[in-house]
Amino acid sequence: MAFYQINLVAFVLLNGSMLYRQYRQDKRAQLSEKIQRYDIENDEDEARTIDPDAAIAAKQFTDNFFPVYVLVWAADWLQGPFIYTLYKDEKKLPEEIVARLFTTGFLAGAVSALFVGGLADRFGRRTACLAYCAITILACLSVLSNNVPVLFAGRALGGLGTTLMYTVFEAWMVTEYNQRDLERTSLKLSGIFGQMITLSSVVAVLAGLVGQVLVGWTGTNCAPFVASICCLAPAAFIISSRWTENYGDSGNSNQKTTTTKDTLKMLLGVDKQVLTLGLTSCCFEGSMYLFIFFWSPALKSSHVLAHHHSALPFGIIFASFMGAMMLGSMLFTKVMTSKRWMTCRELLQTVVVVAGVSLLLTIFFRDEHVTFWMFCVFEASVGMYFPAMGYQKGKVIDDGNRAHIYGLLRIPFNIFVVVALSLTREGDAYREIIFMTCSGLLLVVSAVVGVFLHD
Repeated sequence: MAFYQINLVAFVLLNGSMLYRQYRQDKRAQLSEKIQRYDIENDEDEARTIDPDAAIAAKQFTDNFFPVYVLVWAADWLQGPFIYTLYKDEKKLPEEIVARLFTTGFLAGAVSALFVGGLADRFGRRTACLAYCAITILACLSVLSNNVPVLFAGRALGGLGTTLMYTVFEAWMVTEYNQRDLERTSLKLSGIFGQMITLSSVVAVLAGLVGQVLVGWTGTNCAPFVASICCLAPAAFIISSRWTENYGDSGNSNQKTTTTKDTLKMLLGVDKQVLTLGLTSCCFEGSMYLFIFFWSPALKSSHVLAHHHSALPFGIIFASFMGAMMLGSMLFTKVMTSKRWMTCRELLQTVVVVAGVSLLLTIFFRDEHVTFWMFCVFEASVGMYFPAMGYQKGKVIDDGNRAHIYGLLRIPFNIFVVVALSLTREGDAYREIIFMTCSGLLLVVSAVVGVFLHD
């Protein structure tokens, strides 16, 4: 078992080193900005263009957004490593029922994606964020029951909550950023997305460790879900007390809520760049969610093949994955802010290829250590993918329908995951087919991104 602990320590040290270097770089950038500002202030014409409240507005924005973001993702990451083993090992549910539970969540996510974005644009993204907190608290409470229908209801709520989490928080943030005209400050949108994933990764590492401690202390995998509620409650309080409301084009108007027919017209009528983002989201995020379902049984299979019969430390492994994701997010920030080695589109294209190859290699090398490392490479790709995709969506999609389009982009990948999970069978053969299919799709998507997505 020392193997996983050693890898976790290595990720902690490596990430700590990169965080320190990033901190030094940020300090130098701040000093350079102060010098530049001083020079401009001595130029009477340029000084007139400086808004003295810009820095204050940027700080207020980050102080309001990031604490909520951290709490929301802490609640989500606390659940991640334990949901499969909760259903499969603690509640003794068959693999097919576990797959159907996961399928229910993704199906609920696909259906809700048709309307939650439009409702958020109409009635307010802040209100939708509060709805997410309430819905996810109910989903967490459902795991305390052993009643299968209650568990299915909880997964449906979880799917709805996931759609909200991936659409309305980002939609609120980007719109608020644009409304405050923060582009004129040193706070850049690409930097915010990089910080978001870095923070999410740090929280995920801590959540994996805390979840492992809670499970060991209480003897039940339900404990991390209860801890999630303790994160969502203060997040809801901050949202309700400190966030302002923002809307889409239909907000505060007499327009009718967008119908399903209008939704389909919007989906089919958007430009090639948005369709490319939708295809990329479908294949990459679909592969990611299938990975979430299959990584623990895949590692368990490799563990058994190595003639080990002890239990795997899932919390430690999950924390290592999140350490790899954090490393990926910091690499994104470094590439985008230092020497501009490549454009965001080129980075996104590279990341998709690396993710596909890492999944493919787990089929040919069944060694437990190699499988773990390839999974870490995949997670590092995830860490680079989300800020790159967030930045691309921020540029391409209009604020007026941002939450709606974000929701629409989640429909194809939810359907993709639902189909894959509905065909789930016991054994390694099916898992290998899934990984091979995902790998092939990711390689195709990389080519599509290169052709249709502009810098």
